[in-house]
Amino acid sequence: MEALLAARQELGPSMEPALVDSFAQKIMAEIQHQSQMQQQTQRQAAASHKASSGGQLTLAIVSLVMAIPLTAIALEAGVWMAVVCWIGIVLVNFASARKPRHEP
Repeated sequence: MEALLAARQELGPSMEPALVDSFAQKIMAEIQHQSQMQQQTQRQAAASHKASSGGQLTLAIVSLVMAIPLTAIALEAGVWMAVVCWIGIVLVNFASARKPRHEP
């Protein structure tokens, strides 16, 4: 902006439209650049979220599959051991869901 004002003073009012056009083009280019950067950041965040959601789904499936034999083994020791086993499964899944996501 300061350079524009200095150039206007040096070149005079006859060059003012060209200076204003040049300044406007620079502003528009910067706006487009910022918009592209924001879109790229949003795409990266969406990809990261999608990847983490897939990991959570995998953990949930594995937890349910492993819960069957773990429950059978725990029931050998009593109902309370099965309850403790399921509390552990729930806590592992809950902790994974609450884990902070690392943004690239």
